[in-house]
Amino acid sequence: MAHNVTSFPEEITLVHGVPVATAQRTFLDLARKLSLEDLVALGDHLIRLPRPELEGRSAPLTTLPALRALLARHSNLQGIRKARLSLDLMRVGADSVPETKLRLALVAAGLPEPQLQIPLRPWDRYSPSADAAYPASRVGVLYEGEHHLTPWQQSTDMERDAQYSEAGWILIKANRHDLRNRFARTVSRVRNALVRRGAMPGIGVVRPANETPHQDMP
Repeated sequence: MAHNVTSFPEEITLVHGVPVATAQRTFLDLARKLSLEDLVALGDHLIRLPRPELEGRSAPLTTLPALRALLARHSNLQGIRKARLSLDLMRVGADSVPETKLRLALVAAGLPEPQLQIPLRPWDRYSPSADAAYPASRVGVLYEGEHHLTPWQQSTDMERDAQYSEAGWILIKANRHDLRNRFARTVSRVRNALVRRGAMPGIGVVRPANETPHQDMP
């Protein structure tokens, strides 16, 4: 269904000669349609730092200041309040929608906000990285998508896991089943790992009902 909107010249770009809304403007237009969680995931994608060797670009699609400036020009647009709230929840570092939803689930559960894309060895360009991490506690969290099921990736993951284990880290993995269940199991495991590392004093380790010990936990 077509609809009319007010836009400024800088909110329009050309794609193969056809005028279309910029990525920033599309974010704002979708604010009235998407859930807050999905809008944050979209925003995380727009501000993430790309990998030039894989994506052919070195700059993000937009920045938080640019999005804030856009929202300031449209203070009465439908969905503007949700868009403003989403900016406060967006972070640079999430490489996928599941990674954003994992971070939001951890924070919503009252856990400390993790750092994103933290390398095991910051000085080593070939170091493996955790999607989310608590470096001071040596607790890392990974979301493993379908590509992690390939033989080559499984071999790479085994080497990565060994490096984290040798460095004394607790590495917790989540997958599409956890995503479907809003990461309830993952949140529990991260909380327990932080408790065991002394990062959440006064809170005891809790094992969910029908949960068996997990290999990620020591």
